[in-house]
Amino acid sequence: MTLVAATIYYYYTAQVPVSVETPKINWVTGSDIAATIGTNLTWCQISLSKLQPNATTVYTSALKFTVLSASGASGMKLQMASVTDTNTIIWGIRFYIYKSGASSTTLTLVDGGSVSVDSTDGAAAVNAVGYRQSGAASGYGSTTTPADSTGFTGAASTTYIIVIEAYGKDGILSTQTATIQLRLIWS
Repeated sequence: MTLVAATIYYYYTAQVPVSVETPKINWVTGSDIAATIGTNLTWCQISLSKLQPNATTVYTSALKFTVLSASGASGMKLQMASVTDTNTIIWGIRFYIYKSGASSTTLTLVDGGSVSVDSTDGAAAVNAVGYRQSGAASGYGSTTTPADSTGFTGAASTTYIIVIEAYGKDGILSTQTATIQLRLIWS
């Protein structure tokens, strides 16, 4: 007697629909600097110039972004993804994030000076991130990139202002430019 056994295997595949994720933020260029917004809205690149040697330059209308979706906004970080500074014009740079509004607030600079920042909610910066050359004041931040801010809670349908404090290295020319790429990341 011959016994024939047949094993039948059934394979099913699940297909998950894939769609493009809606951007969670909208970058807006300010009036102080030149900026390029990435086509996928995940990054922004700025060209920083007008720095003077051994002096602090503050850009109070540098960039803005609006949080479009509450999804993931509870854990946001500003990342300084890269710094391309061929002529080493930046001795130290710091990016401050303010919630927009109809008031002004005072920003105390790393070097101890202060400036008034308009169009805020009147409160202190919600977050900051920085970069510095070795030997610059540690208050500017990290000596390497990428550098991430500590994080903040973003609110949907809210606009934030990015203020830039930059200290020019000794011997630079005001015509020299550095390029910095920023990203907003959700943690």
